[in-house]
Amino acid sequence: MRRPLLRPKRIGPGSLVGVAALSGTVRPEELRAGVSALESFGYRVRLASNVLSREEVLGLAGDDDARLEGYLALVEDPAVEAILFARGGYGVTRLLGRLPEELLRETAKLHCGFSDLTALSAFLRERSGLFTIQGPMVAVDLATPLDPLTAAWFPAILEGRAPLRLEVPSADVLVPGRAEGPLVGGNLSILAALAGTPWEYDYDGAILFFEEVGEEAYRVDRMLGTLLSSGRLDGLAGIIAGSMTRVTFGGVEDPDRVRTLLLDRLAPLGVPVAADLPFGHAAPNVPLPVGARASWDGATRTLVLEEEFLS
Repeated sequence: MRRPLLRPKRIGPGSLVGVAALSGTVRPEELRAGVSALESFGYRVRLASNVLSREEVLGLAGDDDARLEGYLALVEDPAVEAILFARGGYGVTRLLGRLPEELLRETAKLHCGFSDLTALSAFLRERSGLFTIQGPMVAVDLATPLDPLTAAWFPAILEGRAPLRLEVPSADVLVPGRAEGPLVGGNLSILAALAGTPWEYDYDGAILFFEEVGEEAYRVDRMLGTLLSSGRLDGLAGIIAGSMTRVTFGGVEDPDRVRTLLLDRLAPLGVPVAADLPFGHAAPNVPLPVGARASWDGATRTLVLEEEFLS
């Protein structure tokens, strides 16, 4: 039987927030802008030691040791109440086998990030038993003013005062119906890369959410094919797709063909499917609580959070 997920503590004005860098490098001016945004919310900010580092092979924010040490210093610091991330890109999967799952469960810090951080969210849910938040990152989303919809949810979701209902009248209902289950997912390429590893999500009974950016459509098709042919998606309750940013056919964007691809791949599962929800790499990027029970109603085009995920 799955053990209940731990609810991290909500934060508020005056809280000390750590900014980790487990993936790619950042521009200093964008990091400064993102930190200023956090401070404008009333938070104090502590940066990981490697946040401005760069290693020369993959262009990551330091080598594996530096990125891991910078992150774990924030985890182990009792004054740090939540951990956000400078940016995504690539790098987290290199570290999963070295993460201390019991320490992460014992400290139960609130984590918020997306894109490459999908891998960490999966690890924290499946290995450490924690709720996390897929949401904005410091030197990317927070480096410029948030759009009104995202701003309505962030940082409110970190403080336990976000709306419980997300109405999306523009959602494209590919397969009608209502679904209820825990929200699991993130960036599609990371989900496919985790298939068959000890850190992948348990999708049984879940509402899968995914988004993607900067991929050729045939690669998106292959990612979906990996998850489908492995049987990982057979027990889903439903699927919601966010932005499919710069998904191209021979370098040319064609949203209608992307829709056809998704319908062809996902409709045979026989569960409700919707696309064009407001999360992912293109604004809006509404934060979602990973692991929290939610419901999707295709008739009303509404996502409702059904479970408390912070203490």
